[in-house]
Amino acid sequence: MKKLGVILVMVVFAGCAKLSVETEKPIKVDINMRLDVYQHVVKEADSIESRIYGNNQPEMNSIFTIGAVYAADNREDAIRRRKQRAAEIENYFDQGYIGENRRGYLSLLKNNLPSQVEEVVAEENKDRKIIYKNTAEKNDAKFSAVEKIFFKDHYNRAPSGWYFEIYDQNEGKYIWQKK
Repeated sequence: MKKLGVILVMVVFAGCAKLSVETEKPIKVDINMRLDVYQHVVKEADSIESRIYGNNQPEMNSIFTIGAVYAADNREDAIRRRKQRAAEIENYFDQGYIGENRRGYLSLLKNNLPSQVEEVVAEENKDRKIIYKNTAEKNDAKFSAVEKIFFKDHYNRAPSGWYFEIYDQNEGKYIWQKK
């Protein structure tokens, strides 16, 4: 019993002891953090494409900083123009004149098309690039990643019969294939 009392007294005093962990120089701790914005970009791509193709959902992250207002205006103009030409683009897809490449831009699939088709495709690609660039900057994402995300969104929305540039495992290269 006497030993138990001594041990108890030692534990109590040891618990009250002060331990100093100070160093002469501050300890530096480097923490690398990666903010994964992938989901934000996916939601934003879906929101933008829904606005163009008729499902008017509210846009993700619609509060802009003052520095981003000009870019947002460019993007809004590009979205408006894409919405105005959406039916024409869909018609060209239906006729097999155009397809969408793996980067999310339109490509001409036939030769000797009317010049109007080439002009519309060029304008569409120009507006897509504005939207992709703004989305990448806004979400601090890689431009190429944003292109792929929009491509996937376009592919998922497209009806059967439209052409897309898809990677063929058997051939080991990209090929044009109907969805």
